[in-house]
Amino acid sequence: MSKAPVRPAASVENFERLQRDPLFEDLAELIAEVLSYAFDAPAAVEIEQWTISCLPSTNRSAERHRLFTLNIGPMEILSVECHLVGGKPIEHVMSVYVSSSALESRTGCSIEELDEKHDLVAIRRTELASADGDGTVIDCSLEDSDALEQFALLPVDVTTVRPLAEHLVAKGKGPFRQYHNSGFAKYVLERSLDHG
Repeated sequence: MSKAPVRPAASVENFERLQRDPLFEDLAELIAEVLSYAFDAPAAVEIEQWTISCLPSTNRSAERHRLFTLNIGPMEILSVECHLVGGKPIEHVMSVYVSSSALESRTGCSIEELDEKHDLVAIRRTELASADGDGTVIDCSLEDSDALEQFALLPVDVTTVRPLAEHLVAKGKGPFRQYHNSGFAKYVLERSLDHG
């Protein structure tokens, strides 16, 4: 019986390509941080509760591609998308998902009010079925220092990420195992240990 071919998003080649990106270290730190918000011991639940893909081909076009996706259970909860003009990167946009009810509780504002108050980041409820109405996505340009300052004022931490992560884990494994990049996961987990 032959072994199934490795999906590109799970390949050593894609991991090596991503490592050449100038933002690579920042991306690894970001993922490690979000994993620490979602799980007490992320290494213990790798693949079973979370997966990470590297340069996935889903939703890729000449104008944009994702550098990675972090999935918990059946849903993506973190990604960074590179926007291109003429094949050259012009912007990287981070999308992170949190619990809507937890975010509203922590801020005392509705999701819609938060979006109005934070004009440099996009805050909107997600329609992804896995979130069961309790997911909000926050989009922020990584090149815009003012947007990053606004993002830093939002409570994207264990109090808002963990409730959504627990909800998604309870839904069971997602269909992402075949896209899991174990080399990238190892690299990120080493960052978690360095700062944990």
